Amino acid sequence: MICCVVGLTCSRKRINNILVPMRSVLKMAYLSDIIDKNPMDRVRNVKTDKPDIYPLSMEEVRLVLDKVSPRFRDFFIVAFFAGMRFGEMAALKWRNVDFRLNVIKVRETRVMGEEGRPKTKRSVRDIKMIPPVRDALQSLRKETFGKSDYVFLNQYGKNIDPVSMNFHVWKPALKKAGLAPRSLYQTRHTFATLMLDAGEHPGWVQKMMGHETMQMIYEKYYSYIKNYDRDEGSAFMEKVFNGTIRVPEQMAESGAS
Repeated sequence: MICCVVGLTCSRKRINNILVPMRSVLKMAYLSDIIDKNPMDRVRNVKTDKPDIYPLSMEEVRLVLDKVSPRFRDFFIVAFFAGMRFGEMAALKWRNVDFRLNVIKVRETRVMGEEGRPKTKRSVRDIKMIPPVRDALQSLRKETFGKSDYVFLNQYGKNIDPVSMNFHVWKPALKKAGLAPRSLYQTRHTFATLMLDAGEHPGWVQKMMGHETMQMIYEKYYSYIKNYDRDEGSAFMEKVFNGTIRVPEQMAESGAS
C-alpha cells in the first residue's frame, strides 16, 4: 500500500499529506482492536526541501494588481500588504476587522473547508492595517458587509477556496503580467521581503506575520533585511566613539588604533 503511495506522481509534500491521515486512521484502528498491528509504525514521512522563496518586487506587485480580476484586487492588496496566510484570510470575519483601532484580529483559520484556531499561539495576533490594506477593506465592506460574516467571498458569494483562487485568479494574473508562475503563498513572502527591504524592523515583521521566533525571519529573509551587508558592529562602534556609550579607556583606545 505504501509503495503505491510513494509511486504516485506527486510532490514529496503531497506524499506526506497522504501519509499523515493514513497514519492517524490506522493508529485509531489499532487502538480500537480492529487490526493487530499498525503497519504505519515504521513508516516515516519523506524528507522535503524547504520551499523556495520567490517573492515579487514592488513593481511586479503593481503589475499583478493591474492585471488581476477587479473582483479580487482588494483581496490581493490585503494578501501582499498584511502578511496573512490564505487560511487566515479565508476565515476572516467582519467582527475581527476593527477600523477604530486600525487592526485585523487573526483569531481563526480555514483549512480544507474546516475552521479552527490558528496554527500556533503567535498566529493569534492583531495586524496593523497600513493605508492600502485599510482602503481595500473599506472598499470590500461596501460589497460584502451585511451579506456575509466573511470578508472575502468568491464570485458566487461563497467562501474563497485556495485551489480555485490559485488556478482561476492568481495564475492568470501572473501570466497576464508576464511573470513566472509561483505559488499563491508567495504573496506572504512578498509582504516580508518588501517590508524588510524598506527598512521595517524584523521584530515588527515577525509580529505581523505571526512567526514563532525571530530566527524564522532571519533564516528565511536575511538577504532582504536592510543594511544586512554593512560592516557588522559598525553601529555600536560609532556610538562608542561619539560618546553615546561609555566604555573603559583601554577598549576605546584599541578600537581607535
